[in-house]
Amino acid sequence: MEKRKGVLILCALSSTEKYIRAQLDSVEAQDYKDWEILFSNDLANDATMEIVNEFMAKDPRIHIMDNNSGRRGAHGNFRNLVINSNGDSFRYFAYMDNDDVWKPDKLSCYVETADGIKQAKGEDTPICFTCNMEVIDENGTLRDPDFASTYEYEILHPMDSFFTHRVFGCNLFFDWKVYEAVKAVMKDPDFPPTISFDNFTYQTAAAIGAAQPFIPKVLMSYRRHSTNSTSGAVYKINAGYLMKMAGQISTVIHNNAFIARDSIDAIDRILALDLPQEKRKELLEIREGLEQGGIRAMKMWRKYHINCGNALRTAENWLSLCLGLERKYMDRERYPEL
Repeated sequence: MEKRKGVLILCALSSTEKYIRAQLDSVEAQDYKDWEILFSNDLANDATMEIVNEFMAKDPRIHIMDNNSGRRGAHGNFRNLVINSNGDSFRYFAYMDNDDVWKPDKLSCYVETADGIKQAKGEDTPICFTCNMEVIDENGTLRDPDFASTYEYEILHPMDSFFTHRVFGCNLFFDWKVYEAVKAVMKDPDFPPTISFDNFTYQTAAAIGAAQPFIPKVLMSYRRHSTNSTSGAVYKINAGYLMKMAGQISTVIHNNAFIARDSIDAIDRILALDLPQEKRKELLEIREGLEQGGIRAMKMWRKYHINCGNALRTAENWLSLCLGLERKYMDRERYPEL
């Protein structure tokens, strides 16, 4: 077999003329050089394409493809990138947002970590992991130097990704084994548009037994601004957040119901893969717990050490799932909006 190339960076290209140059400059400045970028064009309608074309003219490692998935947004474009790229010739993969900034050693730290695992456990060992980040605003001003601490980001068991969505695609890194498994499932034309591409990648990696370490070093600047997809998310608990959630218990229940339905959809598709019998059994147990709640959910909660990011979110999720508060919202015909 021909030797695989280094890292393929996958990115949905939207209208981000204000930020795309800084992101591309940061990739160009990587001390690890064996990379290529593949953009899926999400109909950028400002100067974004002009800037990307400028970089492409100088660097043959940067490519762009049309979005032929029939769906816009992160889901459609990243699915397009996974199933229609030339990814089979690469060893590693990284998702990228087009408004962040990478530290110069991001890829080298990722590759060194992954290579070390493969040298110790074998080349066929699947790998999928993330790193710590700092948070910047739209002007590049530092707002949080240690996102993992603020967010209490600690995944105690990889299977907890089926109970809570805490994976950030912008810092997700995985190998060819995970890529092949994700591609095999995503190429189904009926792949649900509600499934989160980044969380699904992490879930698939967990299901095939991937090594999933966390790099505590800050390797990128995660930009939060009014137009990105996570601008409304709250990661730090304060008095305002508590008052808001106290009056929106139904929102908590709806969110948990959405995650449960999303994970059930993901499990149903991951089960089509050739999985180890132990992992298949775990997935079926998790599916039953998510669907029925109550005692079954409590068992899954203890077994997989579920951690939703902080004590309050964890308690909310635990109560909702174990008391079966979201069970009625599992009826897709009655509540299709979820």
